[in-house]
Amino acid sequence: MALALMVILLLTALGWWLSRSTPLGQQLGMTLVVLVLGLLVTNITGWKPDQQAAGWISGPLTSLAIVQLLLAIDLRSVWPDARRLLVPFVASVLLTLTAVLLSGLVLAPWLGEQLSVLSGVFAARFTGGSINFVSVARTLGPPESLLLIATAASHVAFAIWFAFSIWIGQRWGSPDTASGGESRAQDQPQTHKPLSVYGLALFWGVGVLLASRFLEVLLARVPSILVLTTVALIVAQLPGRFSRRGCYDEGLLLIQPFFTVIGLNSPMSGLLGEGLPVLIFATLIVALQAVGLLLLRRWRRWPLEETLVASQASIGGPSTALALATSFKRPELVLPSVAIGLLGYLVGTYLGLLASAVLSLPPAT
Repeated sequence: MALALMVILLLTALGWWLSRSTPLGQQLGMTLVVLVLGLLVTNITGWKPDQQAAGWISGPLTSLAIVQLLLAIDLRSVWPDARRLLVPFVASVLLTLTAVLLSGLVLAPWLGEQLSVLSGVFAARFTGGSINFVSVARTLGPPESLLLIATAASHVAFAIWFAFSIWIGQRWGSPDTASGGESRAQDQPQTHKPLSVYGLALFWGVGVLLASRFLEVLLARVPSILVLTTVALIVAQLPGRFSRRGCYDEGLLLIQPFFTVIGLNSPMSGLLGEGLPVLIFATLIVALQAVGLLLLRRWRRWPLEETLVASQASIGGPSTALALATSFKRPELVLPSVAIGLLGYLVGTYLGLLASAVLSLPPAT
């Protein structure tokens, strides 16, 4: 585990350096650089971090990053942005479900008996995130080998769309859309702030994380993401906002290893053989949703970055929607992205089971 963690952190540090010291890195931004580094390492060398190391990055460290980002949120400014995300999110979910059904019908001869299970887990995965993927998989009970291929395929399809979303958002996003007339946060921590500011920010973050862990034990039936975000948001409204002014910058930095892990867990080699039909199915679903949403966005004139964040709330869930909002330097979208993503938790499992049931029906004669 220690070696894997060291590699992840070294790749993240390399991405940080490239994003600050090279023209291409400055254009792409740190998030996209570390994601690409992870993809290159795993697909060139075949190495990927063990589950324990990846779990620590995606678990406690990312939870601390989420807390830090939420501690910078003023609830009074949330609703206008959440309202702008709701309609694109609903469109994303409906487009995903449509894409699952259409792609399933087209690929049915190739996928055979696997179609019902795959349509269920992919519909759940791409309308709410990995939690719904697991829930539907437990219900449908696919073979372990098929579940591993489906997991890898969904991760690759998601990683490609996530990286593409960052690129088009940074290239064509509006430069002056931060709410309340505030300038966007910088992609890198503000170097002019003294270290004591970040020490105080870390103190707040660790305190909130420990408090939420304690409450999760008491509220075992409540999803942990709800407990975490609720505690962080309550604390964020307390007096002493000045002492938390380093939280957002710190959260931006702490969440970067999460992107490195996403890249490192997206190998292509195992999917280009017997897993190719599954990879094509997953990729086609995400591609159809993406194209349909971008066309709808152009017709309805939705802001580009809000549309992409709403898409990620559907495809990846609240954590990845939050991560995309931070990569766009849009702190005012952090909380709305989580709130909208949580809706996917509510509907994704049901939609996954519905898609599985529809595509398991015998063809009409």
